[in-house]
Amino acid sequence: MTRISIYCISLFSFLLTNACSSDGDDPATTPPPSKGEENPDPEPVVRDSTTAFYRQFFFRGTHNSYSGNQGGMEREGLATQLERGLRFFEFDLFSFYTAEEFRANWTEEVDYLSSFHHMDKSYLFSYSNVGGLLKIYEVVNGEQELRYDNSTNPWTEENREFNVLNYQGEQYVLDYVPTSGDLTVHNFDGTVLSELGSKNAGVVNARLSSFVFDEKAFITLYSSDMGTYEIKEVIIDGDDVGLGSTLYKVESVPSGESFYPFEQDDRLYIFRHNVNTVTNYRVESIGIGNTSWSMENSEMGSSDLLKGDVTMVQSNGKTYVNSYTSNGNVIGSQLIIDEDIPVLVYEYNNETDVLVGAEVKLNSMDTGYNLLLKKGNAVQLLAIHVGELVLGHDAPGDEVDLTVDNPSSILLEDWIDYMVQWSDNNPNHEPLFIMTELKEYEQWLADAKWQYIIELMQAKFGDRLRYHSSSGFHSEGIVDQEKIVDGKTLYFMDENGSKEGGLLGKVVLYIQPNNNITKSEYTNNFQPFGTSSGVLQENFLQLKRYREDNKLVSPDWRNPDNYGNDIGAYIDAKDDSYISRIFHMESSDGDGQYDNIRCTNVMFAVSDRPYEGLYVDYVEEQEVRNDLEKVVGCD
Repeated sequence: MTRISIYCISLFSFLLTNACSSDGDDPATTPPPSKGEENPDPEPVVRDSTTAFYRQFFFRGTHNSYSGNQGGMEREGLATQLERGLRFFEFDLFSFYTAEEFRANWTEEVDYLSSFHHMDKSYLFSYSNVGGLLKIYEVVNGEQELRYDNSTNPWTEENREFNVLNYQGEQYVLDYVPTSGDLTVHNFDGTVLSELGSKNAGVVNARLSSFVFDEKAFITLYSSDMGTYEIKEVIIDGDDVGLGSTLYKVESVPSGESFYPFEQDDRLYIFRHNVNTVTNYRVESIGIGNTSWSMENSEMGSSDLLKGDVTMVQSNGKTYVNSYTSNGNVIGSQLIIDEDIPVLVYEYNNETDVLVGAEVKLNSMDTGYNLLLKKGNAVQLLAIHVGELVLGHDAPGDEVDLTVDNPSSILLEDWIDYMVQWSDNNPNHEPLFIMTELKEYEQWLADAKWQYIIELMQAKFGDRLRYHSSSGFHSEGIVDQEKIVDGKTLYFMDENGSKEGGLLGKVVLYIQPNNNITKSEYTNNFQPFGTSSGVLQENFLQLKRYREDNKLVSPDWRNPDNYGNDIGAYIDAKDDSYISRIFHMESSDGDGQYDNIRCTNVMFAVSDRPYEGLYVDYVEEQEVRNDLEKVVGCD
């Protein structure tokens, strides 16, 4: 580890001489130690925070630290970077990713194919009118493995509608026969489908769906022929099944209409969308009575996130709306009722190839939703994870090098686990600086997803964690304010640390949203979500605080007055590489970005170039300063 020492003088002497050393030598006549030579022993350190100050600290690091050797960078992976002494790591983060769970040609002729997620497993189930044959497959490593079929006791050969209901921890398959209106409820335990009971729904030739509200289960029946939509309670009590009377009914339903009930903040709403007016939607709030329900309020909305085939699903308390266009473009949004105003918040855009011109079905899972696409015999099942922290440059997984000594996944948690283990094995290491850049900032706003980063770091690093001083962290309720580090609190970084928060063995977290959040051409169209207050507006302003007044945003290191959003500055006009000075705390006036900093740089060489040549030369030049080379003008 590079030996880091601190010159300190008494405050009285500093005020008298305005100098940083009491030896009186002229810096011009005191040559720096040559590389490889021992430095003279420093004067004793005065452990008094009123007279202590930073000197020069230099840390190596990389931009896009996950990219390894891609593009000829020759960085190797995270393990090698840590062992080489790199202490600054920049991770671009997305809050979603897509996992393709299944893609194949379905060899059997089926009349119905759907999917569901249960106990962290994905299933496909199919039904053929001819023969009345139903099969349920578990998807394992991209393959389908049969778990159940009724070939020994096939059903009557009838057209059927199916719906899967997850209720009170159990998985139920609802089987509806449109010609008769008969509804049968089955329980599926992973290997066996057991019939519980059958009732007549009282409605024929309808489409079946189901939902849960207030810990009760309900079915919906939409008859396009009759233009009616009804809601009834389905009562599942052990092996007994009951069906209540109609609680809610809409008549004269326009052609092309779809209904999706959902629960939010203990209230029931219905999302209505019509295929003929793609970008428009309606959200109705429903008043709940003992024997009948009624519409209390209706709000119209419009969003360019709605395109093509629009469907909705409620998953783990969240309401997702998915848009699928015939060319295979997929956009996901979360529907949030914010101060009684419905708002669609951008959550997901597909970064993987999907079937084009396919039929679409959505099913819930704990961390998002499953998207099942079928075109002819071609079938694709995608798991869309929303709220997951993953690395990538222009998309989840983009430019992440998994061929070197990096963790073997794109999940941020796996990378942090490795860094925690390294920190455990090197308890007195120089501080690690972890910068997280939040890509596509809109997707972090629903549910305040940037807090997932903080919570992950807190759980993994514990008392070692510190926070970069930005307005965002100072406004964050889940952050221990005493652990925010800045230049106004003076931290010793010598081998012994200090009584006032030495940073050896610590980890400093930075959060930096995409810079579009401060650009008016973006924010004017995004703020304030149709409300002047509310949780979404506050989330937007809080996320913006992480970008504003963020000392991690660097000046051009050759022109310290030139601040901007770009953290990169070219080191040589003839070379297409750059080295950034980040968290640069020195200015020509000597007072830097922080009140108590004098003649000081705390900086990183963060390179987008290979770990060789210009970068290594610059590192060697700067590291001399860590070994107490005198800084001209600050002796």
